[in-house]
This record gives sequence, C-alpha cells and structure tokens, in this order.
Amino acid sequence: MARLRWTVVFDPPRDGAANMAVDHALAETVEPDAGWLRLYRWVRPTLSLGRNEPAAGVYDFARAEGMGIDVVRRPTGGRGVLHDAELTYAVVAPVAAVGRLRAAYTAVHAGLAAGLRSLGADARLGAGVAPGPPRAGACFDATAGGEVVAGGRKLTGSAQARIGRAMLQHGSVLIDGTQELARDLCRQPADAGAVPASTTLREQLGRAPSWREVATAVAAGLAAELETGMAEGELPQPAMRRIRSLERHYRSLEWTLRR
Repeated sequence: MARLRWTVVFDPPRDGAANMAVDHALAETVEPDAGWLRLYRWVRPTLSLGRNEPAAGVYDFARAEGMGIDVVRRPTGGRGVLHDAELTYAVVAPVAAVGRLRAAYTAVHAGLAAGLRSLGADARLGAGVAPGPPRAGACFDATAGGEVVAGGRKLTGSAQARIGRAMLQHGSVLIDGTQELARDLCRQPADAGAVPASTTLREQLGRAPSWREVATAVAAGLAAELETGMAEGELPQPAMRRIRSLERHYRSLEWTLRR
C-alpha cells in the first residue's frame, strides 16, 4: 500500500446514511494509484449494524428513535456499534495494491495502535478469535484477532469489505462514553457471563483527548506504518457525485432491516 498516493480527509460530521454513503462512494470510485484515509464523526448517536447482522425483531428500533439514536446498516460485516464519543476512520485502497485483505487489516490496526500509543495509551494488537457466523449483538463485547486493545480490553472495532475493485475498512476508536446502549437495544441476550470488554481513551489516559488530537495521531500512525506520506485533502469529485444516490440506499428500510 506504500506505493499509493495517499490523501487524508478530516471530514465534518454527517448522519449515519451519509457517512456510509461517503465510505461506499470512495470505494466505488477509487483510482488505481490512490489510497484514502477518511476520519469522521456523526451528527447524533447512531447504531450501525453489520451487513449481514439480523435486525428485524432483534433490535428495538422504536426505543432507539425515542432516545434520539439513528440506525443504519453498514456495507461491511460485524455486529452492532454505537457511534457517539469516538473517532471513526475509513481506509480505502485498490485491492490490486493491497494484496491479501487480512494482511491489510492487520497493517491498518498496527498503524492505529502506533497513533494511539503516541497519545499515551498502551495500545496493542489483540490475539482474539476468528469471527463466527453473523449474529446480533454489540461489536465491542468481544475482540477479534488483530484489533487494537489497551489494558486487555477492546479500544477499536473494525470491519472490512471488498467493494468492486477496492478494499473498504472502517471502524471506531472509542474516545469516551460506553457501548452499553448497543447491548440494551438488542433484544437477544448477551453471551453468558459476558462482561464489558471495551475501554476508552478517557479510561486509558485519565482524560478525553479532543477528536482532532486523536485524528492527527491516527493519521500519523498509519502513515508511519505504511511508510508513506499523507497529504491532507478533500473528497474527490467522482465520489461526491455518487454520494446522493448511495444515501438513498442507506436510508431505506429495505436495506436497514434486510427484509
């Protein structure tokens, strides 16, 4: 991935459907020699569901709406994540330049860990276990192999997909808050004996760093891991032209509920 021309975008907050549409559009339109790191936020708390995660009759959507929590389904796999006090990242690159997707997954997490260590967190790659078949529940209840942990607990959650000729990997770096609501909104019982498996930068550092501080550290860590420079820039015009139609897809109940 180092030979790619990398651009980092510090994107303004968007709602759930718009955020997923932007990530998807970047993947659909990425150029053969380009790599993108998008760092972003959410305008309101949002529960995102994995691409193949059961949803209808499983999550309490009425309760989420009453609490002002949006719901969106990701183009990537995994389980439910509550996006709130966090930094969300997306890495997009051509599959031809990435090679093995699992190796790319680990390399991205190594860069995230390096960036978070620069803030003072004891961030490392967790051993974890291989993901099982799709099921509902909180992503941060368990650590998958290669994700970033601190103090033995999960600090980031990520998911990956191949979209056309591109790899999309995106995920959350928990700055503050809790994932308890993701568990509470799921009607399925938690794993027997499950205990909170996640942590936050506030817990690890004794303070909550600003979003921009974390974003700058993550960008630097990824650039160092990939042995490349990253120029700050804006979303490319081909992606911008695709976003509106993709937003309609991510706002549809047919997609969200996967009926």
